[in-house]
Amino acid sequence: MIISDLTHFERERVLWPAAVVRGIEYILERRLGECEPGRYDLEGDNGHLMYANVQEAQTRPKAEQLPESHQVYTDIQFLVSGEERLCFYKLHEGAKVIDDKFETHDVAFYENEGMPETDIYLGPGMFAVCFPSDIHRPNCMVTESRVNKKIVVKIHRDLL
Repeated sequence: MIISDLTHFERERVLWPAAVVRGIEYILERRLGECEPGRYDLEGDNGHLMYANVQEAQTRPKAEQLPESHQVYTDIQFLVSGEERLCFYKLHEGAKVIDDKFETHDVAFYENEGMPETDIYLGPGMFAVCFPSDIHRPNCMVTESRVNKKIVVKIHRDLL
């Protein structure tokens, strides 16, 4: 997992995979934070290599959000406005899948198994890069439920 913000982007970009850097550049250059919610194709035929989902998402209590992971795509979870807690832990052999949608939607949801999770605060301009080995629980509320605007860039494994 990578956790950063726009303040550190120029200094840190040399450390990250090129596709992650391009994903952040697309957010900035295409001004995706100003776009309406929806899907925006970035690379590949019909965006199959990289695309962005601009979302307005309601934060909820952590217990109501299921942990998830992906097999094909890496996420850049970029917060445009609002605040959220993003929780994560590493994929491991004992992780119990309760809803496997890998074949149709490249996502599986996991049991709230009481695994020790790391909670990350995201504010505007902050982002987390979640790789397939990162089980993550996005859109958790910090103090109260709110609607956030965020961009989730999906990067196909072929680019990494």
